[in-house]
Amino acid sequence: MNEGGLLLQEEKEFKRFYRLSVWWVTHRALLKRIGFALFIAFDAGLLLFGGWHFLDAFAISYQSEQNAVMRVVALGQSDLHAYTAANAADNLEVEDGRVISIGNSRYDLYTTLSNPNNDWWAEFTYTFTAGGEQTESRRGFILPSQEKPVTELAVESASPISSTSLMIEDVRWHRVDAHAIPDYVTWADDRLNFVVSASSFEKETRFDGETFGRTAFTIENDTAYSYYDVGLFILLLRGSSVVGVNRTTLSALESGVETEVTVNWFGTLPSVSQVQIIPELNIFDLGVYKPLQGESTRDTRTRVFTR
Repeated sequence: MNEGGLLLQEEKEFKRFYRLSVWWVTHRALLKRIGFALFIAFDAGLLLFGGWHFLDAFAISYQSEQNAVMRVVALGQSDLHAYTAANAADNLEVEDGRVISIGNSRYDLYTTLSNPNNDWWAEFTYTFTAGGEQTESRRGFILPSQEKPVTELAVESASPISSTSLMIEDVRWHRVDAHAIPDYVTWADDRLNFVVSASSFEKETRFDGETFGRTAFTIENDTAYSYYDVGLFILLLRGSSVVGVNRTTLSALESGVETEVTVNWFGTLPSVSQVQIIPELNIFDLGVYKPLQGESTRDTRTRVFTR
């Protein structure tokens, strides 16, 4: 009985498979045609859909969409302007100019320039206006949050000069890259740590009887970088007032090295109570960094802005 039951089950499975096979063979051509028809209908639908949107975009709704874009642009300008104005650099601040007579119809012109921005530094062109005339145009720079002297030395004038003003033009702003320099204050301190000591001003008399002034001081580069062309402003103070100004440049200032500097003053010599030394160095200019031994200029870029 069991064997008969197994044979009957196998016979049923065979009949079912046989009927499916016969049906597939009989209707295969029809199913193929139906499949092709569905594919053609789907493809035609895509073409009609794309054609309709192309026609609508460039013929039917073109003008209305252009008007909508123009409205978006026009309305967005006020927001863009507000954002730009809110994030733009504030103007440089200039103090009143000072005229210092040094004798023989010559004058030193001096003022202080301040940058109120902590994430922008600037390059600019400047001139002094004095006695109805304008001095030679010069290039300058100022670092973020910096206050620095701006001078024009030994200006000759046939008529006395009593006042002067600084004119700033062609200001080119540079934003500090927060990705490369996330903490500008620390980054700048690591590169501008110059220690000035033993500063003095004395009057001396030459063998011909002429008296001149001499400023002497020591400056140490207490940074990990060596530099070319470090500018130094020398201010002579009487109390809190600037009564003399000069400037010199060190052709090189090596890391960890003390350098003794002497600057002579000729002409009218003021009474001095204090000497102030202010270094001037554009730490964003790769040209001021002395390469390490065996290091190329391109390597300097990596070293300077990644440490």
